[in-house]
Amino acid sequence: MEAVKAANVAAEAALSRKAADVAVLDLRGIASFTDYFVICSGTSDTHAEGVAEAVQEKMKAAGCRLMRREGRRKSDWTLLDYVDVIVHIFVGEVREQYGLERLWADAPSERLTGEGIEIDAEWDDAEEAAAFTARDF
Repeated sequence: MEAVKAANVAAEAALSRKAADVAVLDLRGIASFTDYFVICSGTSDTHAEGVAEAVQEKMKAAGCRLMRREGRRKSDWTLLDYVDVIVHIFVGEVREQYGLERLWADAPSERLTGEGIEIDAEWDDAEEAAAFTARDF
Protein backbone atom coordinates (compact mmCIF):
# COMPACT_ATOMS: atom_id res chain seq x y z
CA MET A 1 0.00 0.00 0.00
CA GLU A 2 1.23 3.48 -0.78
CA ALA A 3 2.35 5.44 2.26
CA VAL A 4 -0.12 8.28 1.64
CA LYS A 5 -3.03 5.80 1.55
CA ALA A 6 -1.78 4.12 4.73
CA ALA A 7 -1.55 7.52 6.45
CA ASN A 8 -5.15 8.23 5.45
CA VAL A 9 -6.31 4.83 6.75
CA ALA A 10 -4.64 5.54 10.09
CA ALA A 11 -6.10 9.05 10.30
CA GLU A 12 -9.60 7.87 9.44
CA ALA A 13 -9.32 5.06 12.00
CA ALA A 14 -8.36 7.60 14.67
CA LEU A 15 -11.26 9.84 13.67
CA SER A 16 -13.65 6.87 13.83
CA ARG A 17 -12.87 6.68 17.55
CA LYS A 18 -13.29 10.43 17.97
CA ALA A 19 -9.61 11.33 18.25
CA ALA A 20 -9.11 15.07 18.47
CA ASP A 21 -6.95 17.38 16.38
CA VAL A 22 -5.84 14.80 13.81
CA ALA A 23 -2.91 15.98 11.69
CA VAL A 24 -1.00 14.28 8.88
CA LEU A 25 2.55 15.54 8.32
CA ASP A 26 4.27 14.76 5.02
CA LEU A 27 7.91 14.10 5.90
CA ARG A 28 9.03 12.88 2.48
CA GLY A 29 12.22 14.66 1.55
CA ILE A 30 12.65 15.93 5.12
CA ALA A 31 13.15 12.77 7.17
CA SER A 32 14.83 9.53 6.15
CA PHE A 33 13.13 7.25 8.69
CA THR A 34 9.47 7.62 7.60
CA ASP A 35 7.22 9.29 5.04
CA TYR A 36 4.30 10.41 7.22
CA PHE A 37 3.39 11.19 10.80
CA VAL A 38 -0.22 10.91 11.87
CA ILE A 39 -0.63 12.84 15.11
CA CYS A 40 -3.78 12.92 17.22
CA SER A 41 -5.03 13.35 20.77
CA GLY A 42 -7.22 11.36 23.10
CA THR A 43 -9.16 12.78 26.01
CA SER A 44 -7.86 10.16 28.47
CA ASP A 45 -5.50 7.21 28.52
CA THR A 46 -8.48 4.89 28.01
CA HIS A 47 -9.67 6.90 25.01
CA ALA A 48 -6.14 6.95 23.56
CA GLU A 49 -5.96 3.16 23.94
CA GLY A 50 -9.24 2.84 22.04
CA VAL A 51 -7.86 5.05 19.27
CA ALA A 52 -4.70 2.92 19.11
CA GLU A 53 -6.77 -0.28 18.88
CA ALA A 54 -8.86 1.15 16.03
CA VAL A 55 -5.75 2.23 14.13
CA GLN A 56 -4.14 -1.18 14.57
CA GLU A 57 -7.30 -3.02 13.45
CA LYS A 58 -7.85 -0.90 10.34
CA MET A 59 -4.20 -0.82 9.34
CA LYS A 60 -4.00 -4.61 9.66
CA ALA A 61 -7.15 -4.98 7.53
CA ALA A 62 -5.52 -2.71 4.93
CA GLY A 63 -2.46 -4.97 4.82
CA CYS A 64 -0.11 -2.74 6.81
CA ARG A 65 2.18 -4.51 9.25
CA LEU A 66 2.86 -3.01 12.67
CA MET A 67 6.60 -3.08 13.22
CA ARG A 68 6.71 -1.66 16.74
CA ARG A 69 4.46 -0.22 19.39
CA GLU A 70 5.62 2.00 22.21
CA GLY A 71 3.29 2.77 25.10
CA ARG A 72 0.53 0.67 26.59
CA ARG A 73 -2.48 1.36 28.78
CA LYS A 74 -2.04 4.34 31.05
CA SER A 75 0.40 5.89 28.58
CA ASP A 76 0.37 9.59 27.74
CA TRP A 77 1.99 8.87 24.37
CA THR A 78 1.49 5.80 22.20
CA LEU A 79 3.55 5.32 19.06
CA LEU A 80 2.57 2.88 16.32
CA ASP A 81 5.37 2.34 13.81
CA TYR A 82 4.39 1.11 10.34
CA VAL A 83 7.78 2.17 8.87
CA ASP A 84 6.38 4.50 6.15
CA VAL A 85 3.77 5.85 8.58
CA ILE A 86 4.25 6.54 12.27
CA VAL A 87 1.14 7.21 14.34
CA HIS A 88 1.46 9.30 17.52
CA ILE A 89 -1.47 9.29 19.97
CA PHE A 90 -1.15 11.75 22.83
CA VAL A 91 -3.14 12.43 25.99
CA GLY A 92 -3.53 15.86 27.51
CA GLU A 93 -0.73 18.40 27.45
CA VAL A 94 1.91 15.86 26.45
CA ARG A 95 1.36 16.67 22.78
CA GLU A 96 2.22 20.31 23.35
CA GLN A 97 5.13 19.38 25.60
CA TYR A 98 6.86 17.35 22.88
CA GLY A 99 5.73 19.66 20.07
CA LEU A 100 6.19 17.33 17.12
CA GLU A 101 4.33 19.75 14.86
CA ARG A 102 6.74 22.54 15.87
CA LEU A 103 9.76 20.27 15.49
CA TRP A 104 8.67 19.31 11.96
CA ALA A 105 7.24 22.73 11.05
CA ASP A 106 8.84 22.56 7.58
CA ALA A 107 6.70 19.56 6.70
CA PRO A 108 3.49 20.11 4.74
CA SER A 109 0.62 19.21 7.03
CA GLU A 110 -3.10 18.72 6.88
CA ARG A 111 -5.61 18.87 9.73
CA LEU A 112 -8.47 16.44 9.37
CA THR A 113 -11.97 16.65 10.76
CA GLY A 114 -14.38 13.83 11.43
CA GLU A 115 -16.69 15.10 8.70
CA GLY A 116 -17.74 12.21 6.49
CA ILE A 117 -16.05 9.62 8.72
CA GLU A 118 -18.21 6.85 10.12
CA ILE A 119 -17.94 6.76 13.90
CA ASP A 120 -17.57 3.30 15.43
CA ALA A 121 -20.97 2.38 16.90
CA GLU A 122 -19.54 1.70 20.35
CA TRP A 123 -18.03 5.19 20.41
CA ASP A 124 -21.06 7.06 19.09
CA ASP A 125 -22.45 8.88 22.10
CA ALA A 126 -25.06 10.91 20.26
CA GLU A 127 -27.11 11.09 23.41
CA GLU A 128 -25.23 13.05 26.01
CA ALA A 129 -25.06 11.41 29.41
CA ALA A 130 -27.08 13.13 32.08
CA ALA A 131 -25.11 14.77 34.86
CA PHE A 132 -24.99 12.87 38.13
CA THR A 133 -26.57 14.33 41.22
CA ALA A 134 -26.22 13.35 44.86
CA ARG A 135 -29.45 11.33 44.54
CA ASP A 136 -27.81 9.01 42.02
CA PHE A 137 -25.51 7.55 44.69
